[in-house]
Amino acid sequence: MSLASGTKLGPYEIQSPLGAGGMGEVYRARDTRLDRTVAVKILPSHLSDSPEARHRFEREARTMSSLNHPNICTLHDIGNASGTAYLVMEYVQGETLETRLQKGPLPLKQALECGIQICDALEKAHRAGIVHRDLKPGNIMLTASGTKLLDFGLAKPVAAVLVAQSLADKGSNQASLTPSTPTMNLSLLSASPAALTQQGTIVGTFQYIAPEAVQGKDADARSDIFSFGCVLYEMATGRRAFEGKSQLSVLTAILEKDPEPLANIQPTTPPALDYAVQTCLEKNPDNRFQTAHDVKLQLAWIAKSGSQTGALAIAPPTGNRRVLGFALLAVVLVAAIALAGAFWSSPRTQRVLRTNMLPPDGTQFETLYRNGPPALSPDGTKVVFVARQEGKNSLWWRSLDKLEATPLRGTEEAFFPFWSPNGNALAFFMHGKLWRMDVNSGSPTQICDSPEGRGGSWGRSDLIVFAPNIAGPVVAVPAAGGTPKPVTKSPALVANISDRWPFLLPDGKHFLFLHTPTGAADDHNEIRFASIDGGEERLLLRGRFYTFQYASGWLLADRDGSLQAWKFDPGNGKISAESVPLADKIASDDITAMSVFSVSPQSILLYQQGTGATGDRHVWLDSTGKQLAQLSDPAVYGATRISPEGSRIATDMVNKSGASPLWVWNLKGGTRAPLSSDADYVDAPVWSADGRTIFFDVFENGDHKVLSSVQADGSQPEQTLIKSDNDIFPVDATADGKWLLYEERKRDASISDAAIKALPLVKDIGPFTVLEAVARDSNARLIPASNDWLAYQANQSGRAEIYLTRFPHPGAKYQVSQGGGTQPVWSKDGKVLFYLDGTNKMTSVNIETESDAVNIGTPKTLFPTGIRHSIPADGYDVTRDGKFLVVNSITESTAPVVLVTNWDTELKK
Repeated sequence: MSLASGTKLGPYEIQSPLGAGGMGEVYRARDTRLDRTVAVKILPSHLSDSPEARHRFEREARTMSSLNHPNICTLHDIGNASGTAYLVMEYVQGETLETRLQKGPLPLKQALECGIQICDALEKAHRAGIVHRDLKPGNIMLTASGTKLLDFGLAKPVAAVLVAQSLADKGSNQASLTPSTPTMNLSLLSASPAALTQQGTIVGTFQYIAPEAVQGKDADARSDIFSFGCVLYEMATGRRAFEGKSQLSVLTAILEKDPEPLANIQPTTPPALDYAVQTCLEKNPDNRFQTAHDVKLQLAWIAKSGSQTGALAIAPPTGNRRVLGFALLAVVLVAAIALAGAFWSSPRTQRVLRTNMLPPDGTQFETLYRNGPPALSPDGTKVVFVARQEGKNSLWWRSLDKLEATPLRGTEEAFFPFWSPNGNALAFFMHGKLWRMDVNSGSPTQICDSPEGRGGSWGRSDLIVFAPNIAGPVVAVPAAGGTPKPVTKSPALVANISDRWPFLLPDGKHFLFLHTPTGAADDHNEIRFASIDGGEERLLLRGRFYTFQYASGWLLADRDGSLQAWKFDPGNGKISAESVPLADKIASDDITAMSVFSVSPQSILLYQQGTGATGDRHVWLDSTGKQLAQLSDPAVYGATRISPEGSRIATDMVNKSGASPLWVWNLKGGTRAPLSSDADYVDAPVWSADGRTIFFDVFENGDHKVLSSVQADGSQPEQTLIKSDNDIFPVDATADGKWLLYEERKRDASISDAAIKALPLVKDIGPFTVLEAVARDSNARLIPASNDWLAYQANQSGRAEIYLTRFPHPGAKYQVSQGGGTQPVWSKDGKVLFYLDGTNKMTSVNIETESDAVNIGTPKTLFPTGIRHSIPADGYDVTRDGKFLVVNSITESTAPVVLVTNWDTELKK
């Protein structure tokens, strides 16, 4: 980009770059005369001396000025400022079709609507004598008001004969003359895409170029129709029509090969749509639809007829294709009669069918970490899932015979949903509780406490088994509410040893669960068979297992990314020795040992694929959230703090044994050294003001907590400062070195019951309580240098918010955040307080303190973070120069969810 923010081009003030391509740079700008936002396109400096580039740029202006259509980007103005030629266009808000297709194919209804609008725009352009010549998903914008066709930078007048013929068919007398078309230079077929638009080469983007353009022949309106067929194919399948390992192989495919039929990729595709796409993609232009108007009529007919997959329907043919249409219809009828006879005279076989399930418009699936996979109802007719919309997660449900999904009110930040046996109600985890809710009416009702749920299952006797926390046993509770009782044998408070992901079997008396010694993905994880009366637990499988389910005589389990099935008898808990693979590269989360699939007894299976490693990474971000560097490889990390001088960090990292020892990393030299035993479960490191000592807590023997200290250079062994029967965590140290602030919470207290206390680090002074009744994970932080103000979390409003009070003698309490706030961190000069808002976005607020008064500015949202909820403290820190070190969890998958019908057919064979 060559224009800085604030640059003036005539009356247009540049604000920010929007994008760049081979033929121009596009900026967001403000029209100072009309006070409106516009898009300004300039010819880049390296092309400004090219007569051909200037000609194309001027041609685009002439082209756009002749087109006025709701589905074509509007040209407002043209100008030249100090030698910079520019176009001023309508500012279109939305996302490109290319960006949308990265999430998967469009739903049929949306694909048809987009296709009709694109055809309408092409029809307008072709009637005006204009061929686009670069029709592709990147030049199509999806907006709230409809589809917009962009970028006529390569557009040219169409051949006079074809336009005259086309317009005569429509009763028009408009025509235009055509300059010659550049021919293809075969020596450039292995060049970059940008090179393929230079003088003497083919014009356009090579994956969408018509065969005649590849051969160097004149491009006409039918060439745009071929490109549109490529786009329509991609909207319907999520795949490009022509693919290859090189540009040469792609162009060869365009010339010689036909794409795979739509129905092979999306079995529910209407045959009429397959017919329309294949007709657009005919190699010979004479065999294609001859006008965009004909394609529009075909798509409108399909949209009106619906997506009846069983009917081999062909839209009424138009023009000189009518005879061919009737002949084809006769062949289809004869074939249908023959197939019907074969169907009724032979045994009926079930086919395995696969299709993609996409999130509702404007949302994305949230399936990993503390969200959970889409869950099928027991009868296989409905699905519930977590989706993110406008930065917030909530539950949605959808009947599989409908295309629309419904959000469930009151389920913001809910996760790991599961169905009641009759499929009318859901249970899920939210805000430290287990809840239930009728999907058709009502609002969430609390069942019992569940600080950090790890899966549940609802049995026919209206009993729920669930894992209430990240460690400890599976428990059982009546769905109507009550006191949970343990039904597995893991101890309640041993760090990371966890029983989780329970699944009740059909008899309602037995269940399966995952026993993990690390609370994460591990080679020693075990799938166990147990009964709700607390009897014998039997080992079924051992290895790197994630979640599992039972259906129709099969146990389905994710083993190290491969979804496999074992024959299983739920009555006696016996499993077959051999497994059968079902799908590879299942999306899974190493942090929770959870994978993304769901199965019902009606032979319906849902799963999501994903190849990226999950876990945490330490990343450097600037104040806009832009990543500057990645500091650590994927792993499971905990609390992280930067040393006072900024050259080191202290963090804990889960090792192969499941422990989380303390580490210090030198940011300048890159060295890393452990400061505690490999067997320690360490949390919450806090630096002393001089950077020589690190304070931390140790979870010891599963029965109490210990506050310890160690020299940051490792010169002396760690020392125990205090032990307690309660959970204790260091939170901050005073600048004068006299006090260590720590949080204490009773184990039998409610989720909001904790206190902040001060431990003396010098002799002749005693401990004291600073604050009572703060939030668990209070994250108390002293303002730097003076230490006379304390920021912390409390739940006085019913949710965690950030407050300020004086230290060491608290007085009035001032609320800083609105709408939720966690993890306050001061800037090094003490003038700004950062925190995470209720949707985990980084937020800043200016703070002014004078004696007993405090002036709190307006909170400002900076950027979203990927800090996982189970890092409730010190998930980030800030340097003196305003850079953020963030422990981001990479637990997103943009892949669509695959829906498989009759998944067990092949297994039965």
